[in-house]
Amino acid sequence: MSETMLAALSNIRTVEDMIAAFRDEDHCRRLLESMVWPDGRICPACGYKRSIAIAGRDTGKRRARPGLYQCSSGDCRFQFTVTTHTPLHSTKLPLRVWLKAMWLMLQSDKGMSSVRLAEALGVSQPTAWRMGHALRLMVAREHMLDGTVEVDHFHLGGRPRKHPDDPPPGRGRKGQANTQKTPVMAVVQRPNGNAPGTAAGDARAAVVMGLSLRAAERIIETQIEPHARLMSDEAKAFMAIGESFAEHETVKHSSCEYVRGAVHVNSAEGFNSRVRRTIAGVFHHISPQHADLYFHEIGFRWSQRVVTGNAVRKTRRGRETIRTLWARVQPALQLPSVFRAATGRQMRRSPDGGIIIKSAVAVFG
Repeated sequence: MSETMLAALSNIRTVEDMIAAFRDEDHCRRLLESMVWPDGRICPACGYKRSIAIAGRDTGKRRARPGLYQCSSGDCRFQFTVTTHTPLHSTKLPLRVWLKAMWLMLQSDKGMSSVRLAEALGVSQPTAWRMGHALRLMVAREHMLDGTVEVDHFHLGGRPRKHPDDPPPGRGRKGQANTQKTPVMAVVQRPNGNAPGTAAGDARAAVVMGLSLRAAERIIETQIEPHARLMSDEAKAFMAIGESFAEHETVKHSSCEYVRGAVHVNSAEGFNSRVRRTIAGVFHHISPQHADLYFHEIGFRWSQRVVTGNAVRKTRRGRETIRTLWARVQPALQLPSVFRAATGRQMRRSPDGGIIIKSAVAVFG
């Protein structure tokens, strides 16, 4: 990405700056091209790195739309734009509306519901809902996690509604048969250090079919490098999987042990709490079939932080501790990371008004 475009994004700090920066359609197209193709145009069909620009209707020579290119490969000759084979493919909305929507969703600390996004942009609620899923699809990450990685599980959802004719659930496992909560597994990577400028680690989560050993293996083995240092609690599934890693440390929550030096899963539990607060406070309810997309967005926000320094704090018992201070990356500077992996992740509208994902990374794990 050019320094001029990066400087233009750095100057976007307020809503007024965002409206002024994204008011021109041609400027938004060039900005989007610099983010999707930071090293030059690439054909989305064959990957060829040479292409020619077709003179558009803005030059008065041809009736082609602005921003149309043709692959220079003799075997391909595919015509494409910056939105081809991305979640913005065949969009009827102007690019300036898309960039405004992305900025608004990234500006909010815990996201923005489709209702509020529709009111801000002047579009319908179903359109805003699909725009939100386009962002969530683009921020999905594929690389394996290394270093120190924490794993934990939690449940989403509330208690099932009681019916007067239903028998009491009973105790123990008898009461778990009627639950409607969705089991989720979270994976959080610790940062490499606490020096100023250090980026936060990645955080991911996925819906699992129960908390069995097979379900945990399917998630962990495809997301964490074998040479990573694994941190978990004393769950049986985690204990069995930990043998496959270079190092595995556990804390015993059943014995009221939560921290033992550098051994803990507090980062994973903090991410679990962030997921619950985001869903309860912003979206109120998410369906299990789209939950992984929402987890992509929440995990992306978790990673868009940098260390600003360290401060000495005292606990309630008077013990001094060193606390790491974080600052969020500017929303406009997060846009290049959003569109970095946009090509190859497609989203289509289903006949019933939903979405159809055409991407291998749409579902984590």
